[in-house]
Amino acid sequence: MINAYQQLPQVIGHRGACGSAPENTLASIHEAGRQGARWVEIDIVLSADHVPMIFHDETLNRCTDGAGSFYKQNHQQLKMLDAGSWYSSDFIGQSIPTLKEAIEVIAQYNMGLNLEIKPLLGLEVETATRAIEVLKESWPPHLPLLLSSFNIHALKTAEALWPEVQRGLNVEVIPFNWQERLAEANCSGLHIHFPFFESEIVQQIRQDGYEVLAFTVNTPADAIELIQNGLSAVFTDYPELIQQALEENQANSSEAVWGLDLI
Repeated sequence: MINAYQQLPQVIGHRGACGSAPENTLASIHEAGRQGARWVEIDIVLSADHVPMIFHDETLNRCTDGAGSFYKQNHQQLKMLDAGSWYSSDFIGQSIPTLKEAIEVIAQYNMGLNLEIKPLLGLEVETATRAIEVLKESWPPHLPLLLSSFNIHALKTAEALWPEVQRGLNVEVIPFNWQERLAEANCSGLHIHFPFFESEIVQQIRQDGYEVLAFTVNTPADAIELIQNGLSAVFTDYPELIQQALEENQANSSEAVWGLDLI
């Protein structure tokens, strides 16, 4: 299995490219590929009949024309919902993808994947188990794969079932006992909410051999500052915009250094 963190780009499309298409839909993943994203991040949850599907919320209200608990609907019922019209009339008819459907699109663009496991409390083991079953059947082995979660039980299940795949621990704030937390989860990376970025701590974490990623970074200035101060990568709704900003900043920095060399 590929070491995912060694293949890590600086920019990862968040829920596809959800600044330009409805989040966690095939349209959003296609848009990330069109924008040139090297990796995408998407969320996995279970339907009532335990089919792994790409969705973020516990309820259907925000991102579909349905209502109520996601987990009480079987996958056939969920597939009948419109998951695009809430975003724009251009996306009417987008459905909630299964994990297998999402993998097929990701593979078309040769993108890496950070799959976030988002279990309902009580379904931690089942969610990780079913996701890994589908991944083992469908994930192209030549593409990088990373599993992440806020849930320690999901991460431990992932480790037990597929230890070759690296894992990232999701948190909002960098915990004061980050060493113990990462060791307990046996994760290779820490994924944080970017407003809680602390340069000195991040540099220490990276010196200890872990990667540090931040979500969700949607302005070029923030992305440039975070990367310059030691962050490994950003999750963003606008991968093309952020990638271009980082490349332009790097080019300008190189030109400045080159100019100094000539003096």
